[in-house]
Amino acid sequence: MHERLIADLSRQIRYRSPPREILVKRVANALRDQIASGRLKPGARLASEVALAQALEISRPTLREAIRILAREGLLRIRRGIGTFVAEEPRLIWARLDAMRSMTDLIRSVGGTPGDRGLRVEMRPAPPEVASALERVAGSPVGVVSRVRLIDERPLALADEYVALAAQDADFGRLSSFRGGSLYEFLHRHCAITLSHSSLEIAAVPADASRAAVLDLRPRTPLLRLRETHYDLDGKPVLFTVNYHNSEIVEFTLARAGLQT
Repeated sequence: MHERLIADLSRQIRYRSPPREILVKRVANALRDQIASGRLKPGARLASEVALAQALEISRPTLREAIRILAREGLLRIRRGIGTFVAEEPRLIWARLDAMRSMTDLIRSVGGTPGDRGLRVEMRPAPPEVASALERVAGSPVGVVSRVRLIDERPLALADEYVALAAQDADFGRLSSFRGGSLYEFLHRHCAITLSHSSLEIAAVPADASRAAVLDLRPRTPLLRLRETHYDLDGKPVLFTVNYHNSEIVEFTLARAGLQT
């Protein structure tokens, strides 16, 4: 970070006697002012946590908490293992509710880079909701893909995807080789499952503390919860998904026919 910016920040937080929570707010306000004024431009990378804390003569936990505040506000982007950046103009993903399309394709359609975090593939007993959707007996084994979907390394959605296993061992063996990206495409290519259509339920729900933390949002931020049952060419339910979307960057639309007179 430029020396002049360090000096500006230092002047704005130079009173260091108040309690830590007030200092955190002052640091966050100072960084926010730098972003709003344009002195910290979109895409700019902040100095390392160690260097910036030393330059401002504050503790690393104080700086870290201030950065997290701005990350929750969408002003900063924390890229684990890379650094902290001033957020660029967010990409809004636009999707039609009357068309089935993979999230990977939707992200690419707006010029974004799709990614996954925390990917897990497991076999679990089907909860009642999942068993009902897949027309299975509750407790029967299903394959589960759990992950955080990313756009340009920013959390987009929490996803749990339940796959009906026809031949339990063989089907799970194939599913366990999934490494991310489009599950639709993977099921078609590796599991001989072609998805024909789906039924969808959508609702707005407040983010609890755990989901808010994973999606880098404030608790109780509205999330779009999509429960979707996917059917194969024979009309049999083969995939049930529950996705919690970041409502700040996802928008769904639906075309409706007019009244016939």
